[in-house]
Amino acid sequence: MPHRTPQVAIFIETSKTFGRGILQGISTYSRTHGPWSIFIDEWGPASSLPDWIKDWDGDGIIARVRSQQMADRLHQAGVPIVDTLQQISNSDLPGVYSDDIAIAALAFEHLHDRHLRHFAFVGVERSNWSLRRSIAFTDLVKRHGFECELYSPLSRRRFSESWNGGQEDLGDWLESLPKPVGLMAAHDLRALCVLDACSRRNIAVPEQVAVVGVDNDDVFCEAINPHLTSISHQSEQIGYEAASLLDHLMKGKTTPCSPLMLPPRTLVPRRSTDIIAVNDLAIASALEFIRRNACSKINVALISQHVNLTRRSLERRFMRLVGKTPHQLIAEERLRRAKQLLIDTDFTLERIASMAGFSSAAYLSVVIKAHENCTPTEFRHVANH
Repeated sequence: MPHRTPQVAIFIETSKTFGRGILQGISTYSRTHGPWSIFIDEWGPASSLPDWIKDWDGDGIIARVRSQQMADRLHQAGVPIVDTLQQISNSDLPGVYSDDIAIAALAFEHLHDRHLRHFAFVGVERSNWSLRRSIAFTDLVKRHGFECELYSPLSRRRFSESWNGGQEDLGDWLESLPKPVGLMAAHDLRALCVLDACSRRNIAVPEQVAVVGVDNDDVFCEAINPHLTSISHQSEQIGYEAASLLDHLMKGKTTPCSPLMLPPRTLVPRRSTDIIAVNDLAIASALEFIRRNACSKINVALISQHVNLTRRSLERRFMRLVGKTPHQLIAEERLRRAKQLLIDTDFTLERIASMAGFSSAAYLSVVIKAHENCTPTEFRHVANH
């Protein structure tokens, strides 16, 4: 007798890039290990489960489980469930998730590299994934000897009055922060609220408030000026691993007790964090010069000439204010650019080396190997799968 084709229901947001990436990963697994008969419908944050779920004669479910009530209804189907949201505290659901602690670490590292010394976080109330990011971000800030301001809208009366009332309240809070400040928002939509509130109050972004979001949804990140720096997930890999986990469960195989946590894919820098915060005008100018020209054929002598300082004075002031030499910063910017090109393009290594300011593809390979403990080809493969 032929095997029955597994029937899988998927309840994941189809309106966002993150959700569609998860769906693509599930589809890839189904094509290579299935096929599966998959039910997908338009699904959003406010969507309700269909009534037929309690009597459904299916085999498995992959969902972003938003509440215990939703989990209880899904359990009525009597089939294995894999979660991809991690919203429910102390849930026994098997799951594959973005690593919120690693996301917060990437946001802090980026803002700290901009030499910011004041930090803030704007979250999404009653969302455990937002709370985890907030706690991790705050812990990192404090570990480095700084303070982190938190915006808690539900504790503030004006936020609940209306959209405008909420934005005015957020504007009041942003105005009260010490400047310049590096701000992490729990996701891109909350970051857009921050950028809008800054615009209403003529708070300069990024000069006074540098903003990092999460999800890297191109539509959202480029919907407002300045464009939003954001962290992208390994959404396709989350979908693929969730499908693999469900496949094991449907076959009655044992699976790990702990959820699978996948680190973020990368941080995509845009104008909202395009700042280097130091009080020394000459060094600030030098940092800006490096950021804009590192991938060209610049050197320390050219930087010294640009800011009218001797090389010795430039390097001494760099070490005192930045903790690194100009040469180190040039190398870091070139490596960052090369890694981004490896992830986002299919360009040859020779072309990437040229675009990132490396003398040769061979030298770029040596640098990648030293920093990532893998070849450029391996780095590209891991980042994109």
